[in-house]
Amino acid sequence: MSAAAIHVPDRSLSARIARRSARYLARRPLRPQLQRGIVSFTFDDCPRSVLLNALPLLERENWRATIYACIGLCDTRNHLGVHMSEAQLVEAHQRGHEIADHSFSHLDAAAVGADAMRADIARNREAFARLDLPRARSFAYPYGEATTETKRALAGEFELLRGIHNPKSATLDLNLSASARLYEDTVDTVVAQIETAAKERRWLTLFTHDVRKLPSAFGCTTDSLERVIAACLQQGVDVLPVGPALDLAKTRIKERLA
Repeated sequence: MSAAAIHVPDRSLSARIARRSARYLARRPLRPQLQRGIVSFTFDDCPRSVLLNALPLLERENWRATIYACIGLCDTRNHLGVHMSEAQLVEAHQRGHEIADHSFSHLDAAAVGADAMRADIARNREAFARLDLPRARSFAYPYGEATTETKRALAGEFELLRGIHNPKSATLDLNLSASARLYEDTVDTVVAQIETAAKERRWLTLFTHDVRKLPSAFGCTTDSLERVIAACLQQGVDVLPVGPALDLAKTRIKERLA
């Protein structure tokens, strides 16, 4: 089964202004106080190459990742390659990886509005329940598109809402958390960001899509992923899925306030 063609979000001036302003409104700030830096590997959509090529590399180090899954993409093929089947998503969960929410149909929040996004998320949740997957604790905006309206609407639905804008500080907006692109042309930047996370004891989330020999423009090769894994080992950061990392970040704050 083939999925739809590549969607291109609105790049008009008004859309760019709205996208930028959403970062500064309806915020839910959290500044983790960590003993060590944390890196979370996240994979958007559910490309089968992640299961075949990426997860084994992380499991080799006894690490686990977060997969932001759209159940509607299962068993489809698009520019990211073939996507996992529902059974393969369940397998990833059984191997200890976190399956989080990315909407059922990979909707652009800026194009459809908050009500349609919430309805599509409900559809994804129903699919998670049918597959006996735990209810997702976090959500990644498809295409990184978030509006102030959607941030407010989803704030009570998830503990963390992840975006795709580059991290600039140690403070997180739990309604639109920054995340670094792990693409084939950003590996040098990611390695430097891991060094910063270790030095400043930050929580850094990374995101990518397909992981294969000839990746899409939105993915990386296994060699590049290996290089990032090596940087995590060299810097001595903790590597955790988003949910456990968030628990640790909140625990450290409670300990500091106690």
